[in-house]
Amino acid sequence: MESECFYKFKVTKLKPDGSYYFQKKYDTWYYGYFPYKMILKEVWDWYKAGADCVELEMITQQQFDKRLPTPFDKK
Repeated sequence: MESECFYKFKVTKLKPDGSYYFQKKYDTWYYGYFPYKMILKEVWDWYKAGADCVELEMITQQQFDKRLPTPFDKK
């Protein structure tokens, strides 16, 4: 679908508080299969949760899918 976006979020909190989302100074999250409007809502939600900075990097669907675990992975 053309409206689906795939992004890598780098979320920074200068003084981590140890909560689930802010255990480290920065962390990387991946979002995909959402329209851009929902991606922007997620950015604002990170700021509401206390993030100091949210960096977005647009990635391809293949890069996003590579990050997903599959039940058939051989180790």
